[in-house]
Amino acid sequence: MKNTGLRLAVAVAVLYSLFVSFMVTKSIDESTLAGASRILVSGTQTLSGNQGLDVLVQGSAQRSGSTIVREIRDLHDASVRHFYLASGNNEHKEARWLDTGFPQFSQGVSTNVHAATELSGVDPRGEYFIIGNSAALAMVVHDFSELGYAVETEKAGAFIPGAVGEIFFGSLGAATLVVLLLVALLTGFSVLSRAKSYAILRLHGGTTSTGLKRDLRQELPAIAVILALSFTAALVGLLLYNGWNQLGRYLGSALSLVTLMLFIVICIYVAALRLAFDVKILEAIKGKFGFKVAVPATYLLRIPSIILAITLIASAFAASTAASQAQRNQESLADVGNVAKIFFEGLFASQQTEQLAVESGIWLKEQDRLGHTIMVSTLAEYSSSAALTDDVLLVSQGYLQRNRILDTQGQQITDIPDDEVLIMIPEHSTHSAAEVKSALLENFGDSQAPTMSTLVLRGAQSHFLYGTGADHPNKPRTLEDVIVVGIGANSGFIADDGYMSLASRGQLLMADAGQALNDTPKEFLGTWISAYHPIAQLAAEDSATLKESVRFQTVCAAVALLVLLATAVGMAQIHVRGNAQLILVRYLHGWSFWSTHRWLFKAEAVVLGLAVAWATISGVWAALRAKTFGEVSHVANDLAVAQWQPVVVLGVAMLNALLLFVVVRMKTQRLIRTQSEETA
Repeated sequence: MKNTGLRLAVAVAVLYSLFVSFMVTKSIDESTLAGASRILVSGTQTLSGNQGLDVLVQGSAQRSGSTIVREIRDLHDASVRHFYLASGNNEHKEARWLDTGFPQFSQGVSTNVHAATELSGVDPRGEYFIIGNSAALAMVVHDFSELGYAVETEKAGAFIPGAVGEIFFGSLGAATLVVLLLVALLTGFSVLSRAKSYAILRLHGGTTSTGLKRDLRQELPAIAVILALSFTAALVGLLLYNGWNQLGRYLGSALSLVTLMLFIVICIYVAALRLAFDVKILEAIKGKFGFKVAVPATYLLRIPSIILAITLIASAFAASTAASQAQRNQESLADVGNVAKIFFEGLFASQQTEQLAVESGIWLKEQDRLGHTIMVSTLAEYSSSAALTDDVLLVSQGYLQRNRILDTQGQQITDIPDDEVLIMIPEHSTHSAAEVKSALLENFGDSQAPTMSTLVLRGAQSHFLYGTGADHPNKPRTLEDVIVVGIGANSGFIADDGYMSLASRGQLLMADAGQALNDTPKEFLGTWISAYHPIAQLAAEDSATLKESVRFQTVCAAVALLVLLATAVGMAQIHVRGNAQLILVRYLHGWSFWSTHRWLFKAEAVVLGLAVAWATISGVWAALRAKTFGEVSHVANDLAVAQWQPVVVLGVAMLNALLLFVVVRMKTQRLIRTQSEETA
């Protein structure tokens, strides 16, 4: 007799192992260079020992016998990275990347490989990957340290333990726990459902080892077929996806995880088999499941299952909401052209950072005067202590030139006096010019107040925010009928380093990334200012990432719900079969359905109560953290999940209770009709 439950458990374990191995290998490939040590070079000034970085890197690679890869992000495309390679050991396969290209596993990131000779004129500060032994790594670190740089080192870790750790204890931990619960459920029920067969085997002198050997003989061919089909499908899929690039890394991770999961299946199977052989032979022959063992074991699965189901379903809903917001943000930025966000490097000492903030701020202020920047920020974002909060929008002349803001005569306002602050108040605003001036002066620290003039705007106008709220999912894409304050570049309202601060927060954008690249002083580009990334592209990448997250979380939530519902069906079957005689007696004495099964429904009420209590406590905790930490990303995510939990608890509870009720009723009616627990 085939053991369907065990085969399903093996199939689930193998397919999940192959899937998460793919996800982890893809993630590692996109974020780092697998198998390489990593160093981060920083310092207070640019030193190269009277030689360019190209000579420095090539010389260090030759002396250490290592392969050195300098990673530099693309100036305009966040999905593209550049590897500059120098090799002192031609036996390293990485040395051939200049000819063959980088064998990228992920197709979501493009990697362009260049010779280290192209590093001439590039600042040495940045991130490097070192392929070689510990002695080679130490020599490379020494070469940079000798020039006065600070070097942070992260030695290469073994790929497989790192991948397994991520799967069980990292971001995939919850999904892995759900799958393990499902595997435990299928494996345990596959044994308990064959208790009668094992009882007959015991009557013939069989032991636990006899039963195990018999089951292995029966199931090993089927398990081998499952493994063969699963790995064949994975290999074909990878061939189509990336041409088997980094196949060895993927297979190493997949084989290790499959082996571990199968070992877990065997352990659960052996444990369940021992329990089945402990059941009294007479009860087992009658078809009973070892009721006293099966019920607690099932509830040990049901309690974490319902909590995980609620969490993962709520997370999927929250992720879906965030993805929808990101999609709307992407659509709103479709026509902004090459407007770009500025990215700064943090590879400098604090004193030099302060100096660079002022120097780059002076340059940004000049770009603002020329109309090459777009500043858009609420007064509340500029200063958390400001009055009027979100009722005031700060903009630059570049913003006015690219967005229609009309006065009461219907004329577009495009200019701000260079040395003034222009206050533009909607015609029906409840705030006076004096209130706005007072709120602005609260944030002005200079001894001489800036010159302020006032203008009346046509009412009911909408002002575009250029996606500056992308990090805050609940922030709108536009502001309606608010006070607009135009800041002249030389008004003195914003300090020099204040321009850099606004740019680092994404509230000062470059109107054209290509022009900004040409205009950026050489002492800033590639070191202090690392990249100009078009905000439309960033929004598209953010939307794509969130959509992928939604798909993955939806799968996890579906699996968690299936585990929960499977335990409900199993609990119903265990309950009816284990109490078949009692149910028949109560039926013959006229007991109602609810009275007959009251202990089961009371137990389910306790499980639901625990889930509600957990959801309430976690929701209150998330709300308290949000109040304390504000819109920090992970806190905001926790709060978004908590907000969905009441709806999810209600839905999951109703679905779970309905399924349990239907299955118990069906099996009870069948038991009464046949008067045999064998058919229940």
